[in-house]
Amino acid sequence: MSYRVRRLRKRPLGLDITAFMNMIVVLVPFLLTTAVFSRAAVLELSLPAQSSGFDKLKGDLQLEIVIRRDALEIGDRIGGLLRRVENTSKGYDFQTLSSLMQQLKTRFPDKLEATILAEPDTSYDILVQTMDAVRVVKTSQSGPAAHVELFPEISVGDAPVATRAPVKSGKGS
Repeated sequence: MSYRVRRLRKRPLGLDITAFMNMIVVLVPFLLTTAVFSRAAVLELSLPAQSSGFDKLKGDLQLEIVIRRDALEIGDRIGGLLRRVENTSKGYDFQTLSSLMQQLKTRFPDKLEATILAEPDTSYDILVQTMDAVRVVKTSQSGPAAHVELFPEISVGDAPVATRAPVKSGKGS
């Protein structure tokens, strides 16, 4: 008797992705509706150019604001320090800085540029608040508040090392 042996051929099964597709169909709309869309404000800045300084000797104001650990120094790049605004008990005195910027703007109405120099450990928040005090001032003259531009073209750089008075030793040399 002859027996025929019949063997089953195994076919590879197809990949069943029905459950995965169902999950994606539900997950994508959920993620899109719960996503937080934020708008980042971008401020256009320029770094100070490397120059010898001779091309800047025109007799006008070269405004520099240096952010120190203990004060804000307002000065002219050519003329030197104009005013030092010491910190208050709450921190930097941005109100005084803003009023000084307004005074400088009345003396130099065509001037648009200012340079802000910050020490390496200056926080980003302090830098932005300084830029805001230098760029614009809020005014409310018998109506809604308006913004008046002071020095909108801001350059940012590193502050020079603060010079300190030499320390005298108690020993005679």
